[in-house]
Amino acid sequence: MWMKNEEELVEEAIEGNEASFELLLRPYRQGLLSMAYRMTGDLEEAKEVCQEAMIKIYKYLHRFKRGKRFKSWIYRITVNSAYDFLRRKKKEEELIEKGKRFAFQTSPDPEEQLLNKESRARIEACLQKLSPKEKAVFLLREGEGFSVEEASEILGCSSLSVRTHLSRARQKIRIQFAKTYPGIQREVKR
Repeated sequence: MWMKNEEELVEEAIEGNEASFELLLRPYRQGLLSMAYRMTGDLEEAKEVCQEAMIKIYKYLHRFKRGKRFKSWIYRITVNSAYDFLRRKKKEEELIEKGKRFAFQTSPDPEEQLLNKESRARIEACLQKLSPKEKAVFLLREGEGFSVEEASEILGCSSLSVRTHLSRARQKIRIQFAKTYPGIQREVKR
């Protein structure tokens, strides 16, 4: 079966082909939801952010610059939608309290999931202490595997800004982790 490439799907979606739009976004939906969830800390809010992002992607698809990475463009829209949502809702304090949940990457090995569950919960609690920009940079770089350059494109800032926010995020996580779990920090230093 012949599969259409991303550029063809973009062109068809711009022309109004909804099936092509669906095919275009299908490989990215879970990653976008995961990113939105990590930004908001709440599944229902993440779904709302994704819905807003999908509407913006559809509405502004004609502005997508050919030759650029489509994935980076839609992640940027999703991150910006999450920022907008957080600003509108003004829920910074609530996000910290709700930060107990974390979008786990699925693993085929249930034993591995159990071993990592406690560590991930600790890291998630530390993530909730970051500013939205630090959290976005950290999650794009460490969680989603984007390069510094790709993260800067998604966030619309310089590579230097990404590196600075990433460094601050890592430092804050280390400090928060050491304060919250001092016994573990000693074990790590050994």
